[in-house]
Amino acid sequence: MINDLIVSLQPFKLGNEALCRREPTLITADTTFQFILDKLQKQDTVLSNQLSKSLRERIQERRTELTGVLIYLQNPKKYDQQETKNTDHTFFVTKKAAIRQEIIRILERVIGVGDNEYESEVFEKTPEAVTSATATGPALTLKEELEKQLKQEKETIKKKPDNKQKDYEKILKKEMACFESDGIRGQYLTLAYNCILTVQPTSVEAKRAFLQQDIL
Repeated sequence: MINDLIVSLQPFKLGNEALCRREPTLITADTTFQFILDKLQKQDTVLSNQLSKSLRERIQERRTELTGVLIYLQNPKKYDQQETKNTDHTFFVTKKAAIRQEIIRILERVIGVGDNEYESEVFEKTPEAVTSATATGPALTLKEELEKQLKQEKETIKKKPDNKQKDYEKILKKEMACFESDGIRGQYLTLAYNCILTVQPTSVEAKRAFLQQDIL
């Protein structure tokens, strides 16, 4: 029993080390868990079967469609292979219609409806402000000069809103067709891909930051 325990936990140890690196993605997590489950299945002991069942239940609770979207955006050919051959419901393959809807939700959060890239505050100069700025007045103190320059640095330009809402569904269909044929991601697919890459499969990085803070 002790030997079975050691053998069964070895894949978990290796998987834990792989997921605790700084560059893991949702695909890294998928590959790691598939590796662990494959090794447990080959062991075929009472303990390994119990661990495999528990791990599958946990994956099904936590796994989202974002993983399938990332698989597609990274390699559509691999996605097609998994969609054709996949018989494991634990690692379900997201349908293309669901992929488009997920990407649309990402775009609406990142870009916003109407495709307004710039949402920073606008400081418009009124005629009164221009007049007061050019008029001669009492000399400013050093502190007042500094505050004035700091306020000027906050002035930003806002892009005029485009009230015509884009048909993301139609755009994504075209970009996905081009991506599958020539392997080049379009503007919106690239944006969604970069956003999903920032999703961490574990909370290790946050815990690492707290640990470093405690050490300091």
